Amino acid sequence: MRLLVDTNVYLEHLLNREKSEVSRAFFKCALYRKNQILITSMSLRDIEYIYMKKSHDKELTRKMMVGIYSMVYKVISTTADAAIESLYNNDSRDYEDSLQMIAAEESMCDAIITFNTKDFECSKIPVFTPEEILDIWKKTAN
Repeated sequence: MRLLVDTNVYLEHLLNREKSEVSRAFFKCALYRKNQILITSMSLRDIEYIYMKKSHDKELTRKMMVGIYSMVYKVISTTADAAIESLYNNDSRDYEDSLQMIAAEESMCDAIITFNTKDFECSKIPVFTPEEILDIWKKTAN
């Protein structure tokens, strides 16, 4: 499967937040199952900024980013035309989420993984939380 993983899933894992165990389990299982994990360039920028702001450590932040690159199959972004069009034609309340959905569509992703599924209600691609996709994988493994 080609999975676009939203920024919040990475941040839960990296910052040891409330859902960090679920995020870790998701990444471990996704990589074990040889899924293609995709990330947007926008997410990379946001993760680097938030992590650096929290850690105040450039070297640690650089190592963390290298770790992300080692998990990711591909870094994607939207075309300029699609980004502009999404300003006018998307039902999403959040422009960043709209760009995530467009990037997932253009990259032919099978699903978007996020903790904020409500933000992706208008997605043309199926959207799952990490828990939901782990449950699906567990059922299909049996």
